[in-house]
Amino acid sequence: MKTFTTHLQAINPDTQEIQMFIGPNILAQNWDEAEDYCYRNGLGYLVIDGELGDPLSEDNSVKSVLHLPLN
Repeated sequence: MKTFTTHLQAINPDTQEIQMFIGPNILAQNWDEAEDYCYRNGLGYLVIDGELGDPLSEDNSVKSVLHLPLN
């Protein structure tokens, strides 16, 4: 299983401006399965935006994606 990171856009109640917030991590076999999980579980507002590296590997950083839909 891989761990995918998510984010969402919402209105910040303090500033009344649209802001990006970090969402929960999703465990799935691949990117498509992670998106399916979100839609099937009422989390369609989340955007899958990356994959966490293997915690046992040397590079434990988020693998960023080139296409990040923000709408």
